[in-house]
Formats: sequence, C-alpha cells, structure tokens
Amino acid sequence: MEKRFLLAVVLCFLILMFYQAYQEKLQKPKMPAQETSSPGSGQELPAPSPGAPEAPDAKASLPPAVAASETSVPEQEGGEPVCRAVVVDTDLYRVVFCSHNGRPTSWKLKNYQNKRQTGCALLGFLSREASEALPVGDEQNWVERLHATAPQEFPLALEISNGKERIPVRERLEPDQSVLDMRTADHPDRLTFTGRDQFGRAVRRTYTFVPKSYLVNVEIEIAGTEQDFENAGANLTLTERIGAEARDRYTFSGFMGFIDGSLEKEKELKGKEPRYFSGRVDWQGFSDKYFLTCLIPIDNPVSSVKVERPGGGEKDKGGLFVSSLIYNFQDHMEGTVARFSYGLYIGPKDLDVLKTTGYSLQQSIDLGWFGFIARPLLVVLKFFKKYMHNYGVAIILLTVLIKILFYPLTRKQYQSMKELQKLQPKLQEMREKFKGDRERLNKEMMDFYRTHKINPLSGCWPMLLQIPVFFALYKALLNSIELRQAPFMLWIQDLSEKDPCYITPIIMGLTMFLQQRMTPSVGDPNQQRIMMFMPLIFTVMFLQFPSGLVIYWLVNNVLSIGQQYVVTQVARK
Repeated sequence: MEKRFLLAVVLCFLILMFYQAYQEKLQKPKMPAQETSSPGSGQELPAPSPGAPEAPDAKASLPPAVAASETSVPEQEGGEPVCRAVVVDTDLYRVVFCSHNGRPTSWKLKNYQNKRQTGCALLGFLSREASEALPVGDEQNWVERLHATAPQEFPLALEISNGKERIPVRERLEPDQSVLDMRTADHPDRLTFTGRDQFGRAVRRTYTFVPKSYLVNVEIEIAGTEQDFENAGANLTLTERIGAEARDRYTFSGFMGFIDGSLEKEKELKGKEPRYFSGRVDWQGFSDKYFLTCLIPIDNPVSSVKVERPGGGEKDKGGLFVSSLIYNFQDHMEGTVARFSYGLYIGPKDLDVLKTTGYSLQQSIDLGWFGFIARPLLVVLKFFKKYMHNYGVAIILLTVLIKILFYPLTRKQYQSMKELQKLQPKLQEMREKFKGDRERLNKEMMDFYRTHKINPLSGCWPMLLQIPVFFALYKALLNSIELRQAPFMLWIQDLSEKDPCYITPIIMGLTMFLQQRMTPSVGDPNQQRIMMFMPLIFTVMFLQFPSGLVIYWLVNNVLSIGQQYVVTQVARK
C-alpha cells in the first residue's frame, strides 16, 4: 500500500511541476470590456483653451547628453527630433528618458547583474576567475528592464481612445533639467517635462522619485480639453518583448495583473485578438521569474486593461506585448484640465520590497496552491541567511528545521511500515489463496487488518501531511530572487542555476536509491520493481533544476536516511 501511495506522490509531483503551464492553457479570455467612446469628432480634437499654460519656447536648446554610453537612443521616424538623454540616477536604478517626449528608453537596476555564462569549474573553483562575482558597480552588467527595439516601443505612451480608434498623443516636450542625481538624496525629487501635443494642447509629465524605493509617481496633465472629452478614454501603455530574456520551462513570463482580487496572467495571445480586463485594478504589467514592471492606478477605483500583440502573432516568440491601462477622462477632469496619476514599479520580486511598496504587489510572486505555507518559509530562509551570510547554508538549516518538526510523524510512518512488513508473509499467502477471487481477497485482508489492529494507511498519513510543505518549499526556492546569483561554495556560484557539474543531482539520486533500499518492502512485487526506477527518473529530472532546490532535496534525503537508521536501531532494541 505504501509503495502504491509513494508512486501516487511522485506522479503528483510531476503533475504539479507542470501545473502552471497547464493552468495557463485552460484560461479562458474574458468578455471584452467596452472601450470608452469619444465624441464623433474623429481626430479633430479640441484646441487648447485660452487659459491653458503656455508651452516652452520651441527654439530653446535641449540639454546635452551626459555621456556617450547613455545617448545610444534610436532616432525617431517621420522627421521627429532625435532623443537626447535625460538621466535620473538613484541608489537603486538609473533611468534614461527621451528629451522630447518624456518617455523612458532605459531602466537599469543597479543591485542586480546580468547572468554569467559559466561552465563546470570543478578543477578551477579556487581560481579568481571562477569564483569572483561580477562587480556590482559595473553598469554594463546591470539588469536592463526595458527591451524596446524601436522608438515607438518606448513605454508610457499616451493615447486617446474612442469606440473605433486610438489617437496617439505625440508630445514635443522639454525637461526642466538634464541630470537628476539622487544617489545620496534623503528626500523625494521631481523631473518635469512640459510642452504641447500635435494639436496644440499644453502637456506636462511629472516623475517623482523617492530614495530607497523602486516606486515612481507619474502624473500627466493635459490642458485645453473640452467637456466632450468626458466620454473619451486615456490609455497609458507598457511594452515588453517576452523573448528578450532567457526563460525556463518551469516559471512564468508574460502579462500579469492583480484585478478584482485575483491574479490574472497571459503568456501567449491566440492570433492577434487582444484580451480585456475591467474592474478594480490594483496593478497591471509584465512579470518574469525575478522582476516586475507594472503600472498602478492612483485615484482611479475602476479601470480597464487591454493586452495585445501588435503585428506579432502566436509564432513570434520574441514578439512585442503591449498592455494599456485605460482611464475615463470624466473621472480626472478639472475644468479644461485632465490630470492622470499613476504609480510605476520597475524592480525585483523581492517579498520584503513588494510588501513595503504596497498595492498588493506581493501577489506577483505566484507560489501556487500552498503559498500560505511558502511565504513563512521564505521569511525563515531570510532569517537564517541574515546570520549565516550564505543562502546555501540557510537552505540546509531550513531543511533541518523542517525535518525536526516532522520527526514525530516520520517516526510513526517508519514504525507502521515496519509492522506491516512483518505481516507480509501472511498477506502474500492470502493473495495466493484468493488470487482468483478479488472480492473475497479484499474482505479477508480487511478482516486480517482488524484482527491485528493495523491501519494499512497509517504509514501514509504522515507522508501526506508533509506534501504541502514540500511543494510550498519547492515553489519558494524555484521563484526566490534571493537565490539569484547567490553563491554557495566550491563550484556552485549561483543557487538559482543548475549545478554546472551535475554533481549534486547525481549524489541526490544515489541517496534516493539508498533510502529506497532501506525502506521496508511492502506491497506488490511489480510495484516494487517500478519504484526502483524512481531514483533514476528523479536524477534526470533534477539535472536541470536550480542547484538550491537540488541541495534541499539532497539534504532532505540524507536526513531521512539518518532518521530511518535511528528508528530502525530503536525498533531492534
């Protein structure tokens, strides 16, 4: 019975590994939300009112580029001016804006480095080249979160929508400064772009940056709007090329939003049909395994979201995704001035950072069915790392702690299996005697269990109770940004990547085989022969798993072997 149950556990593990991909395939598109309609004036939008603020002198010179490396921005098409770099430098990130439209062209995170392509360094792990991490201060290695390949793909484009068309707002702006240095700042500061759009309306974009925070406040003001604009919609876009960064098969990369209290995800759009969401939008944007880029509605209780792949198509793996956060003009008009406020988060999916930022951003860390268990485990993992200064050691200590907590259950499981093993000869005789009568065999076996006061499932329940904890820890380690480029020791210099030498998964397979040999053999002999292949299957599967997860499983197996040995010795006495 225990062998059959263990086989079921293994099958559940394989199913849950691919659960996320399976769930995404089953997602059904929601009914499209009706886009707000504008007056039937076509593209002849109202001219600025007489009281609208004057635009800056169009002949004023734009600020010079601060550095050649920061000015490699593509030229605009159609005779538009060339983007000149406007740089915001904080303690956490560096942003480059286009001078004439106030949209970001680069957003680099200083505390996170691009992945290194390293092979097995078993023989040279003590060398400087193999063990030294990339310097954090090298800006060439900072993680870039914007992946536009053309000027029109820059995020935070503003559009005015009606029931039939979307009209891009093409701005001609000037910044109030060319460099905003906040590396040592202790108070928020602003960068403001002012000018006019193609219809002469005054436009102002204001970005407010806060020290030691990844959250940026974005405010866009358009003066010269008329009352007829009340029925129009204002769309602010985010863009992402999903194939721009390497992905693995076990984690999600794509559109993500927290809407009406549930996490919405879209990995691939079928054909060119967009998806619509409406309701209470906490945030929406794009997420991958470790980072989140999202817009947060401010003072806008009910919003709409549109997700599309313009000109892409399902087979375009590196295609452009565009999400639009849609506001109604009527909710944000003060006279002839429309004012839209947003929060912009571009940063890591670090649980502590997301909780501090607020707006339910921590929901972007999808820890599966057992997230309520996984989050406390992450807290404990960080606690151990705080004192041990090594996430590999922290994983080992967390595994030991879990084993200690479950030791009474594990002990009961081993004892039940041992008692059942003693009765196997009699059970086998019974199977042979009634092998032609399945109903009689089941009746005789149940009578046998009652006579000897044995519950055949008593060895299964302790294992069943541990399954949620195992899967919670599996998801926590698989998606934890804390393990990204975190070294352990020797040749393992990144716990989020597979073991480059495949040593730990092979050892893990050997310990699993040893543990299996030590486990009392009960159940059908055919099932036992099938179970003999489980260590090999797991070894092949774990070759591509993050080394942090393999270390957890390896240590768990070693501790289980030790526990089993102790219980066996006590039983003999």
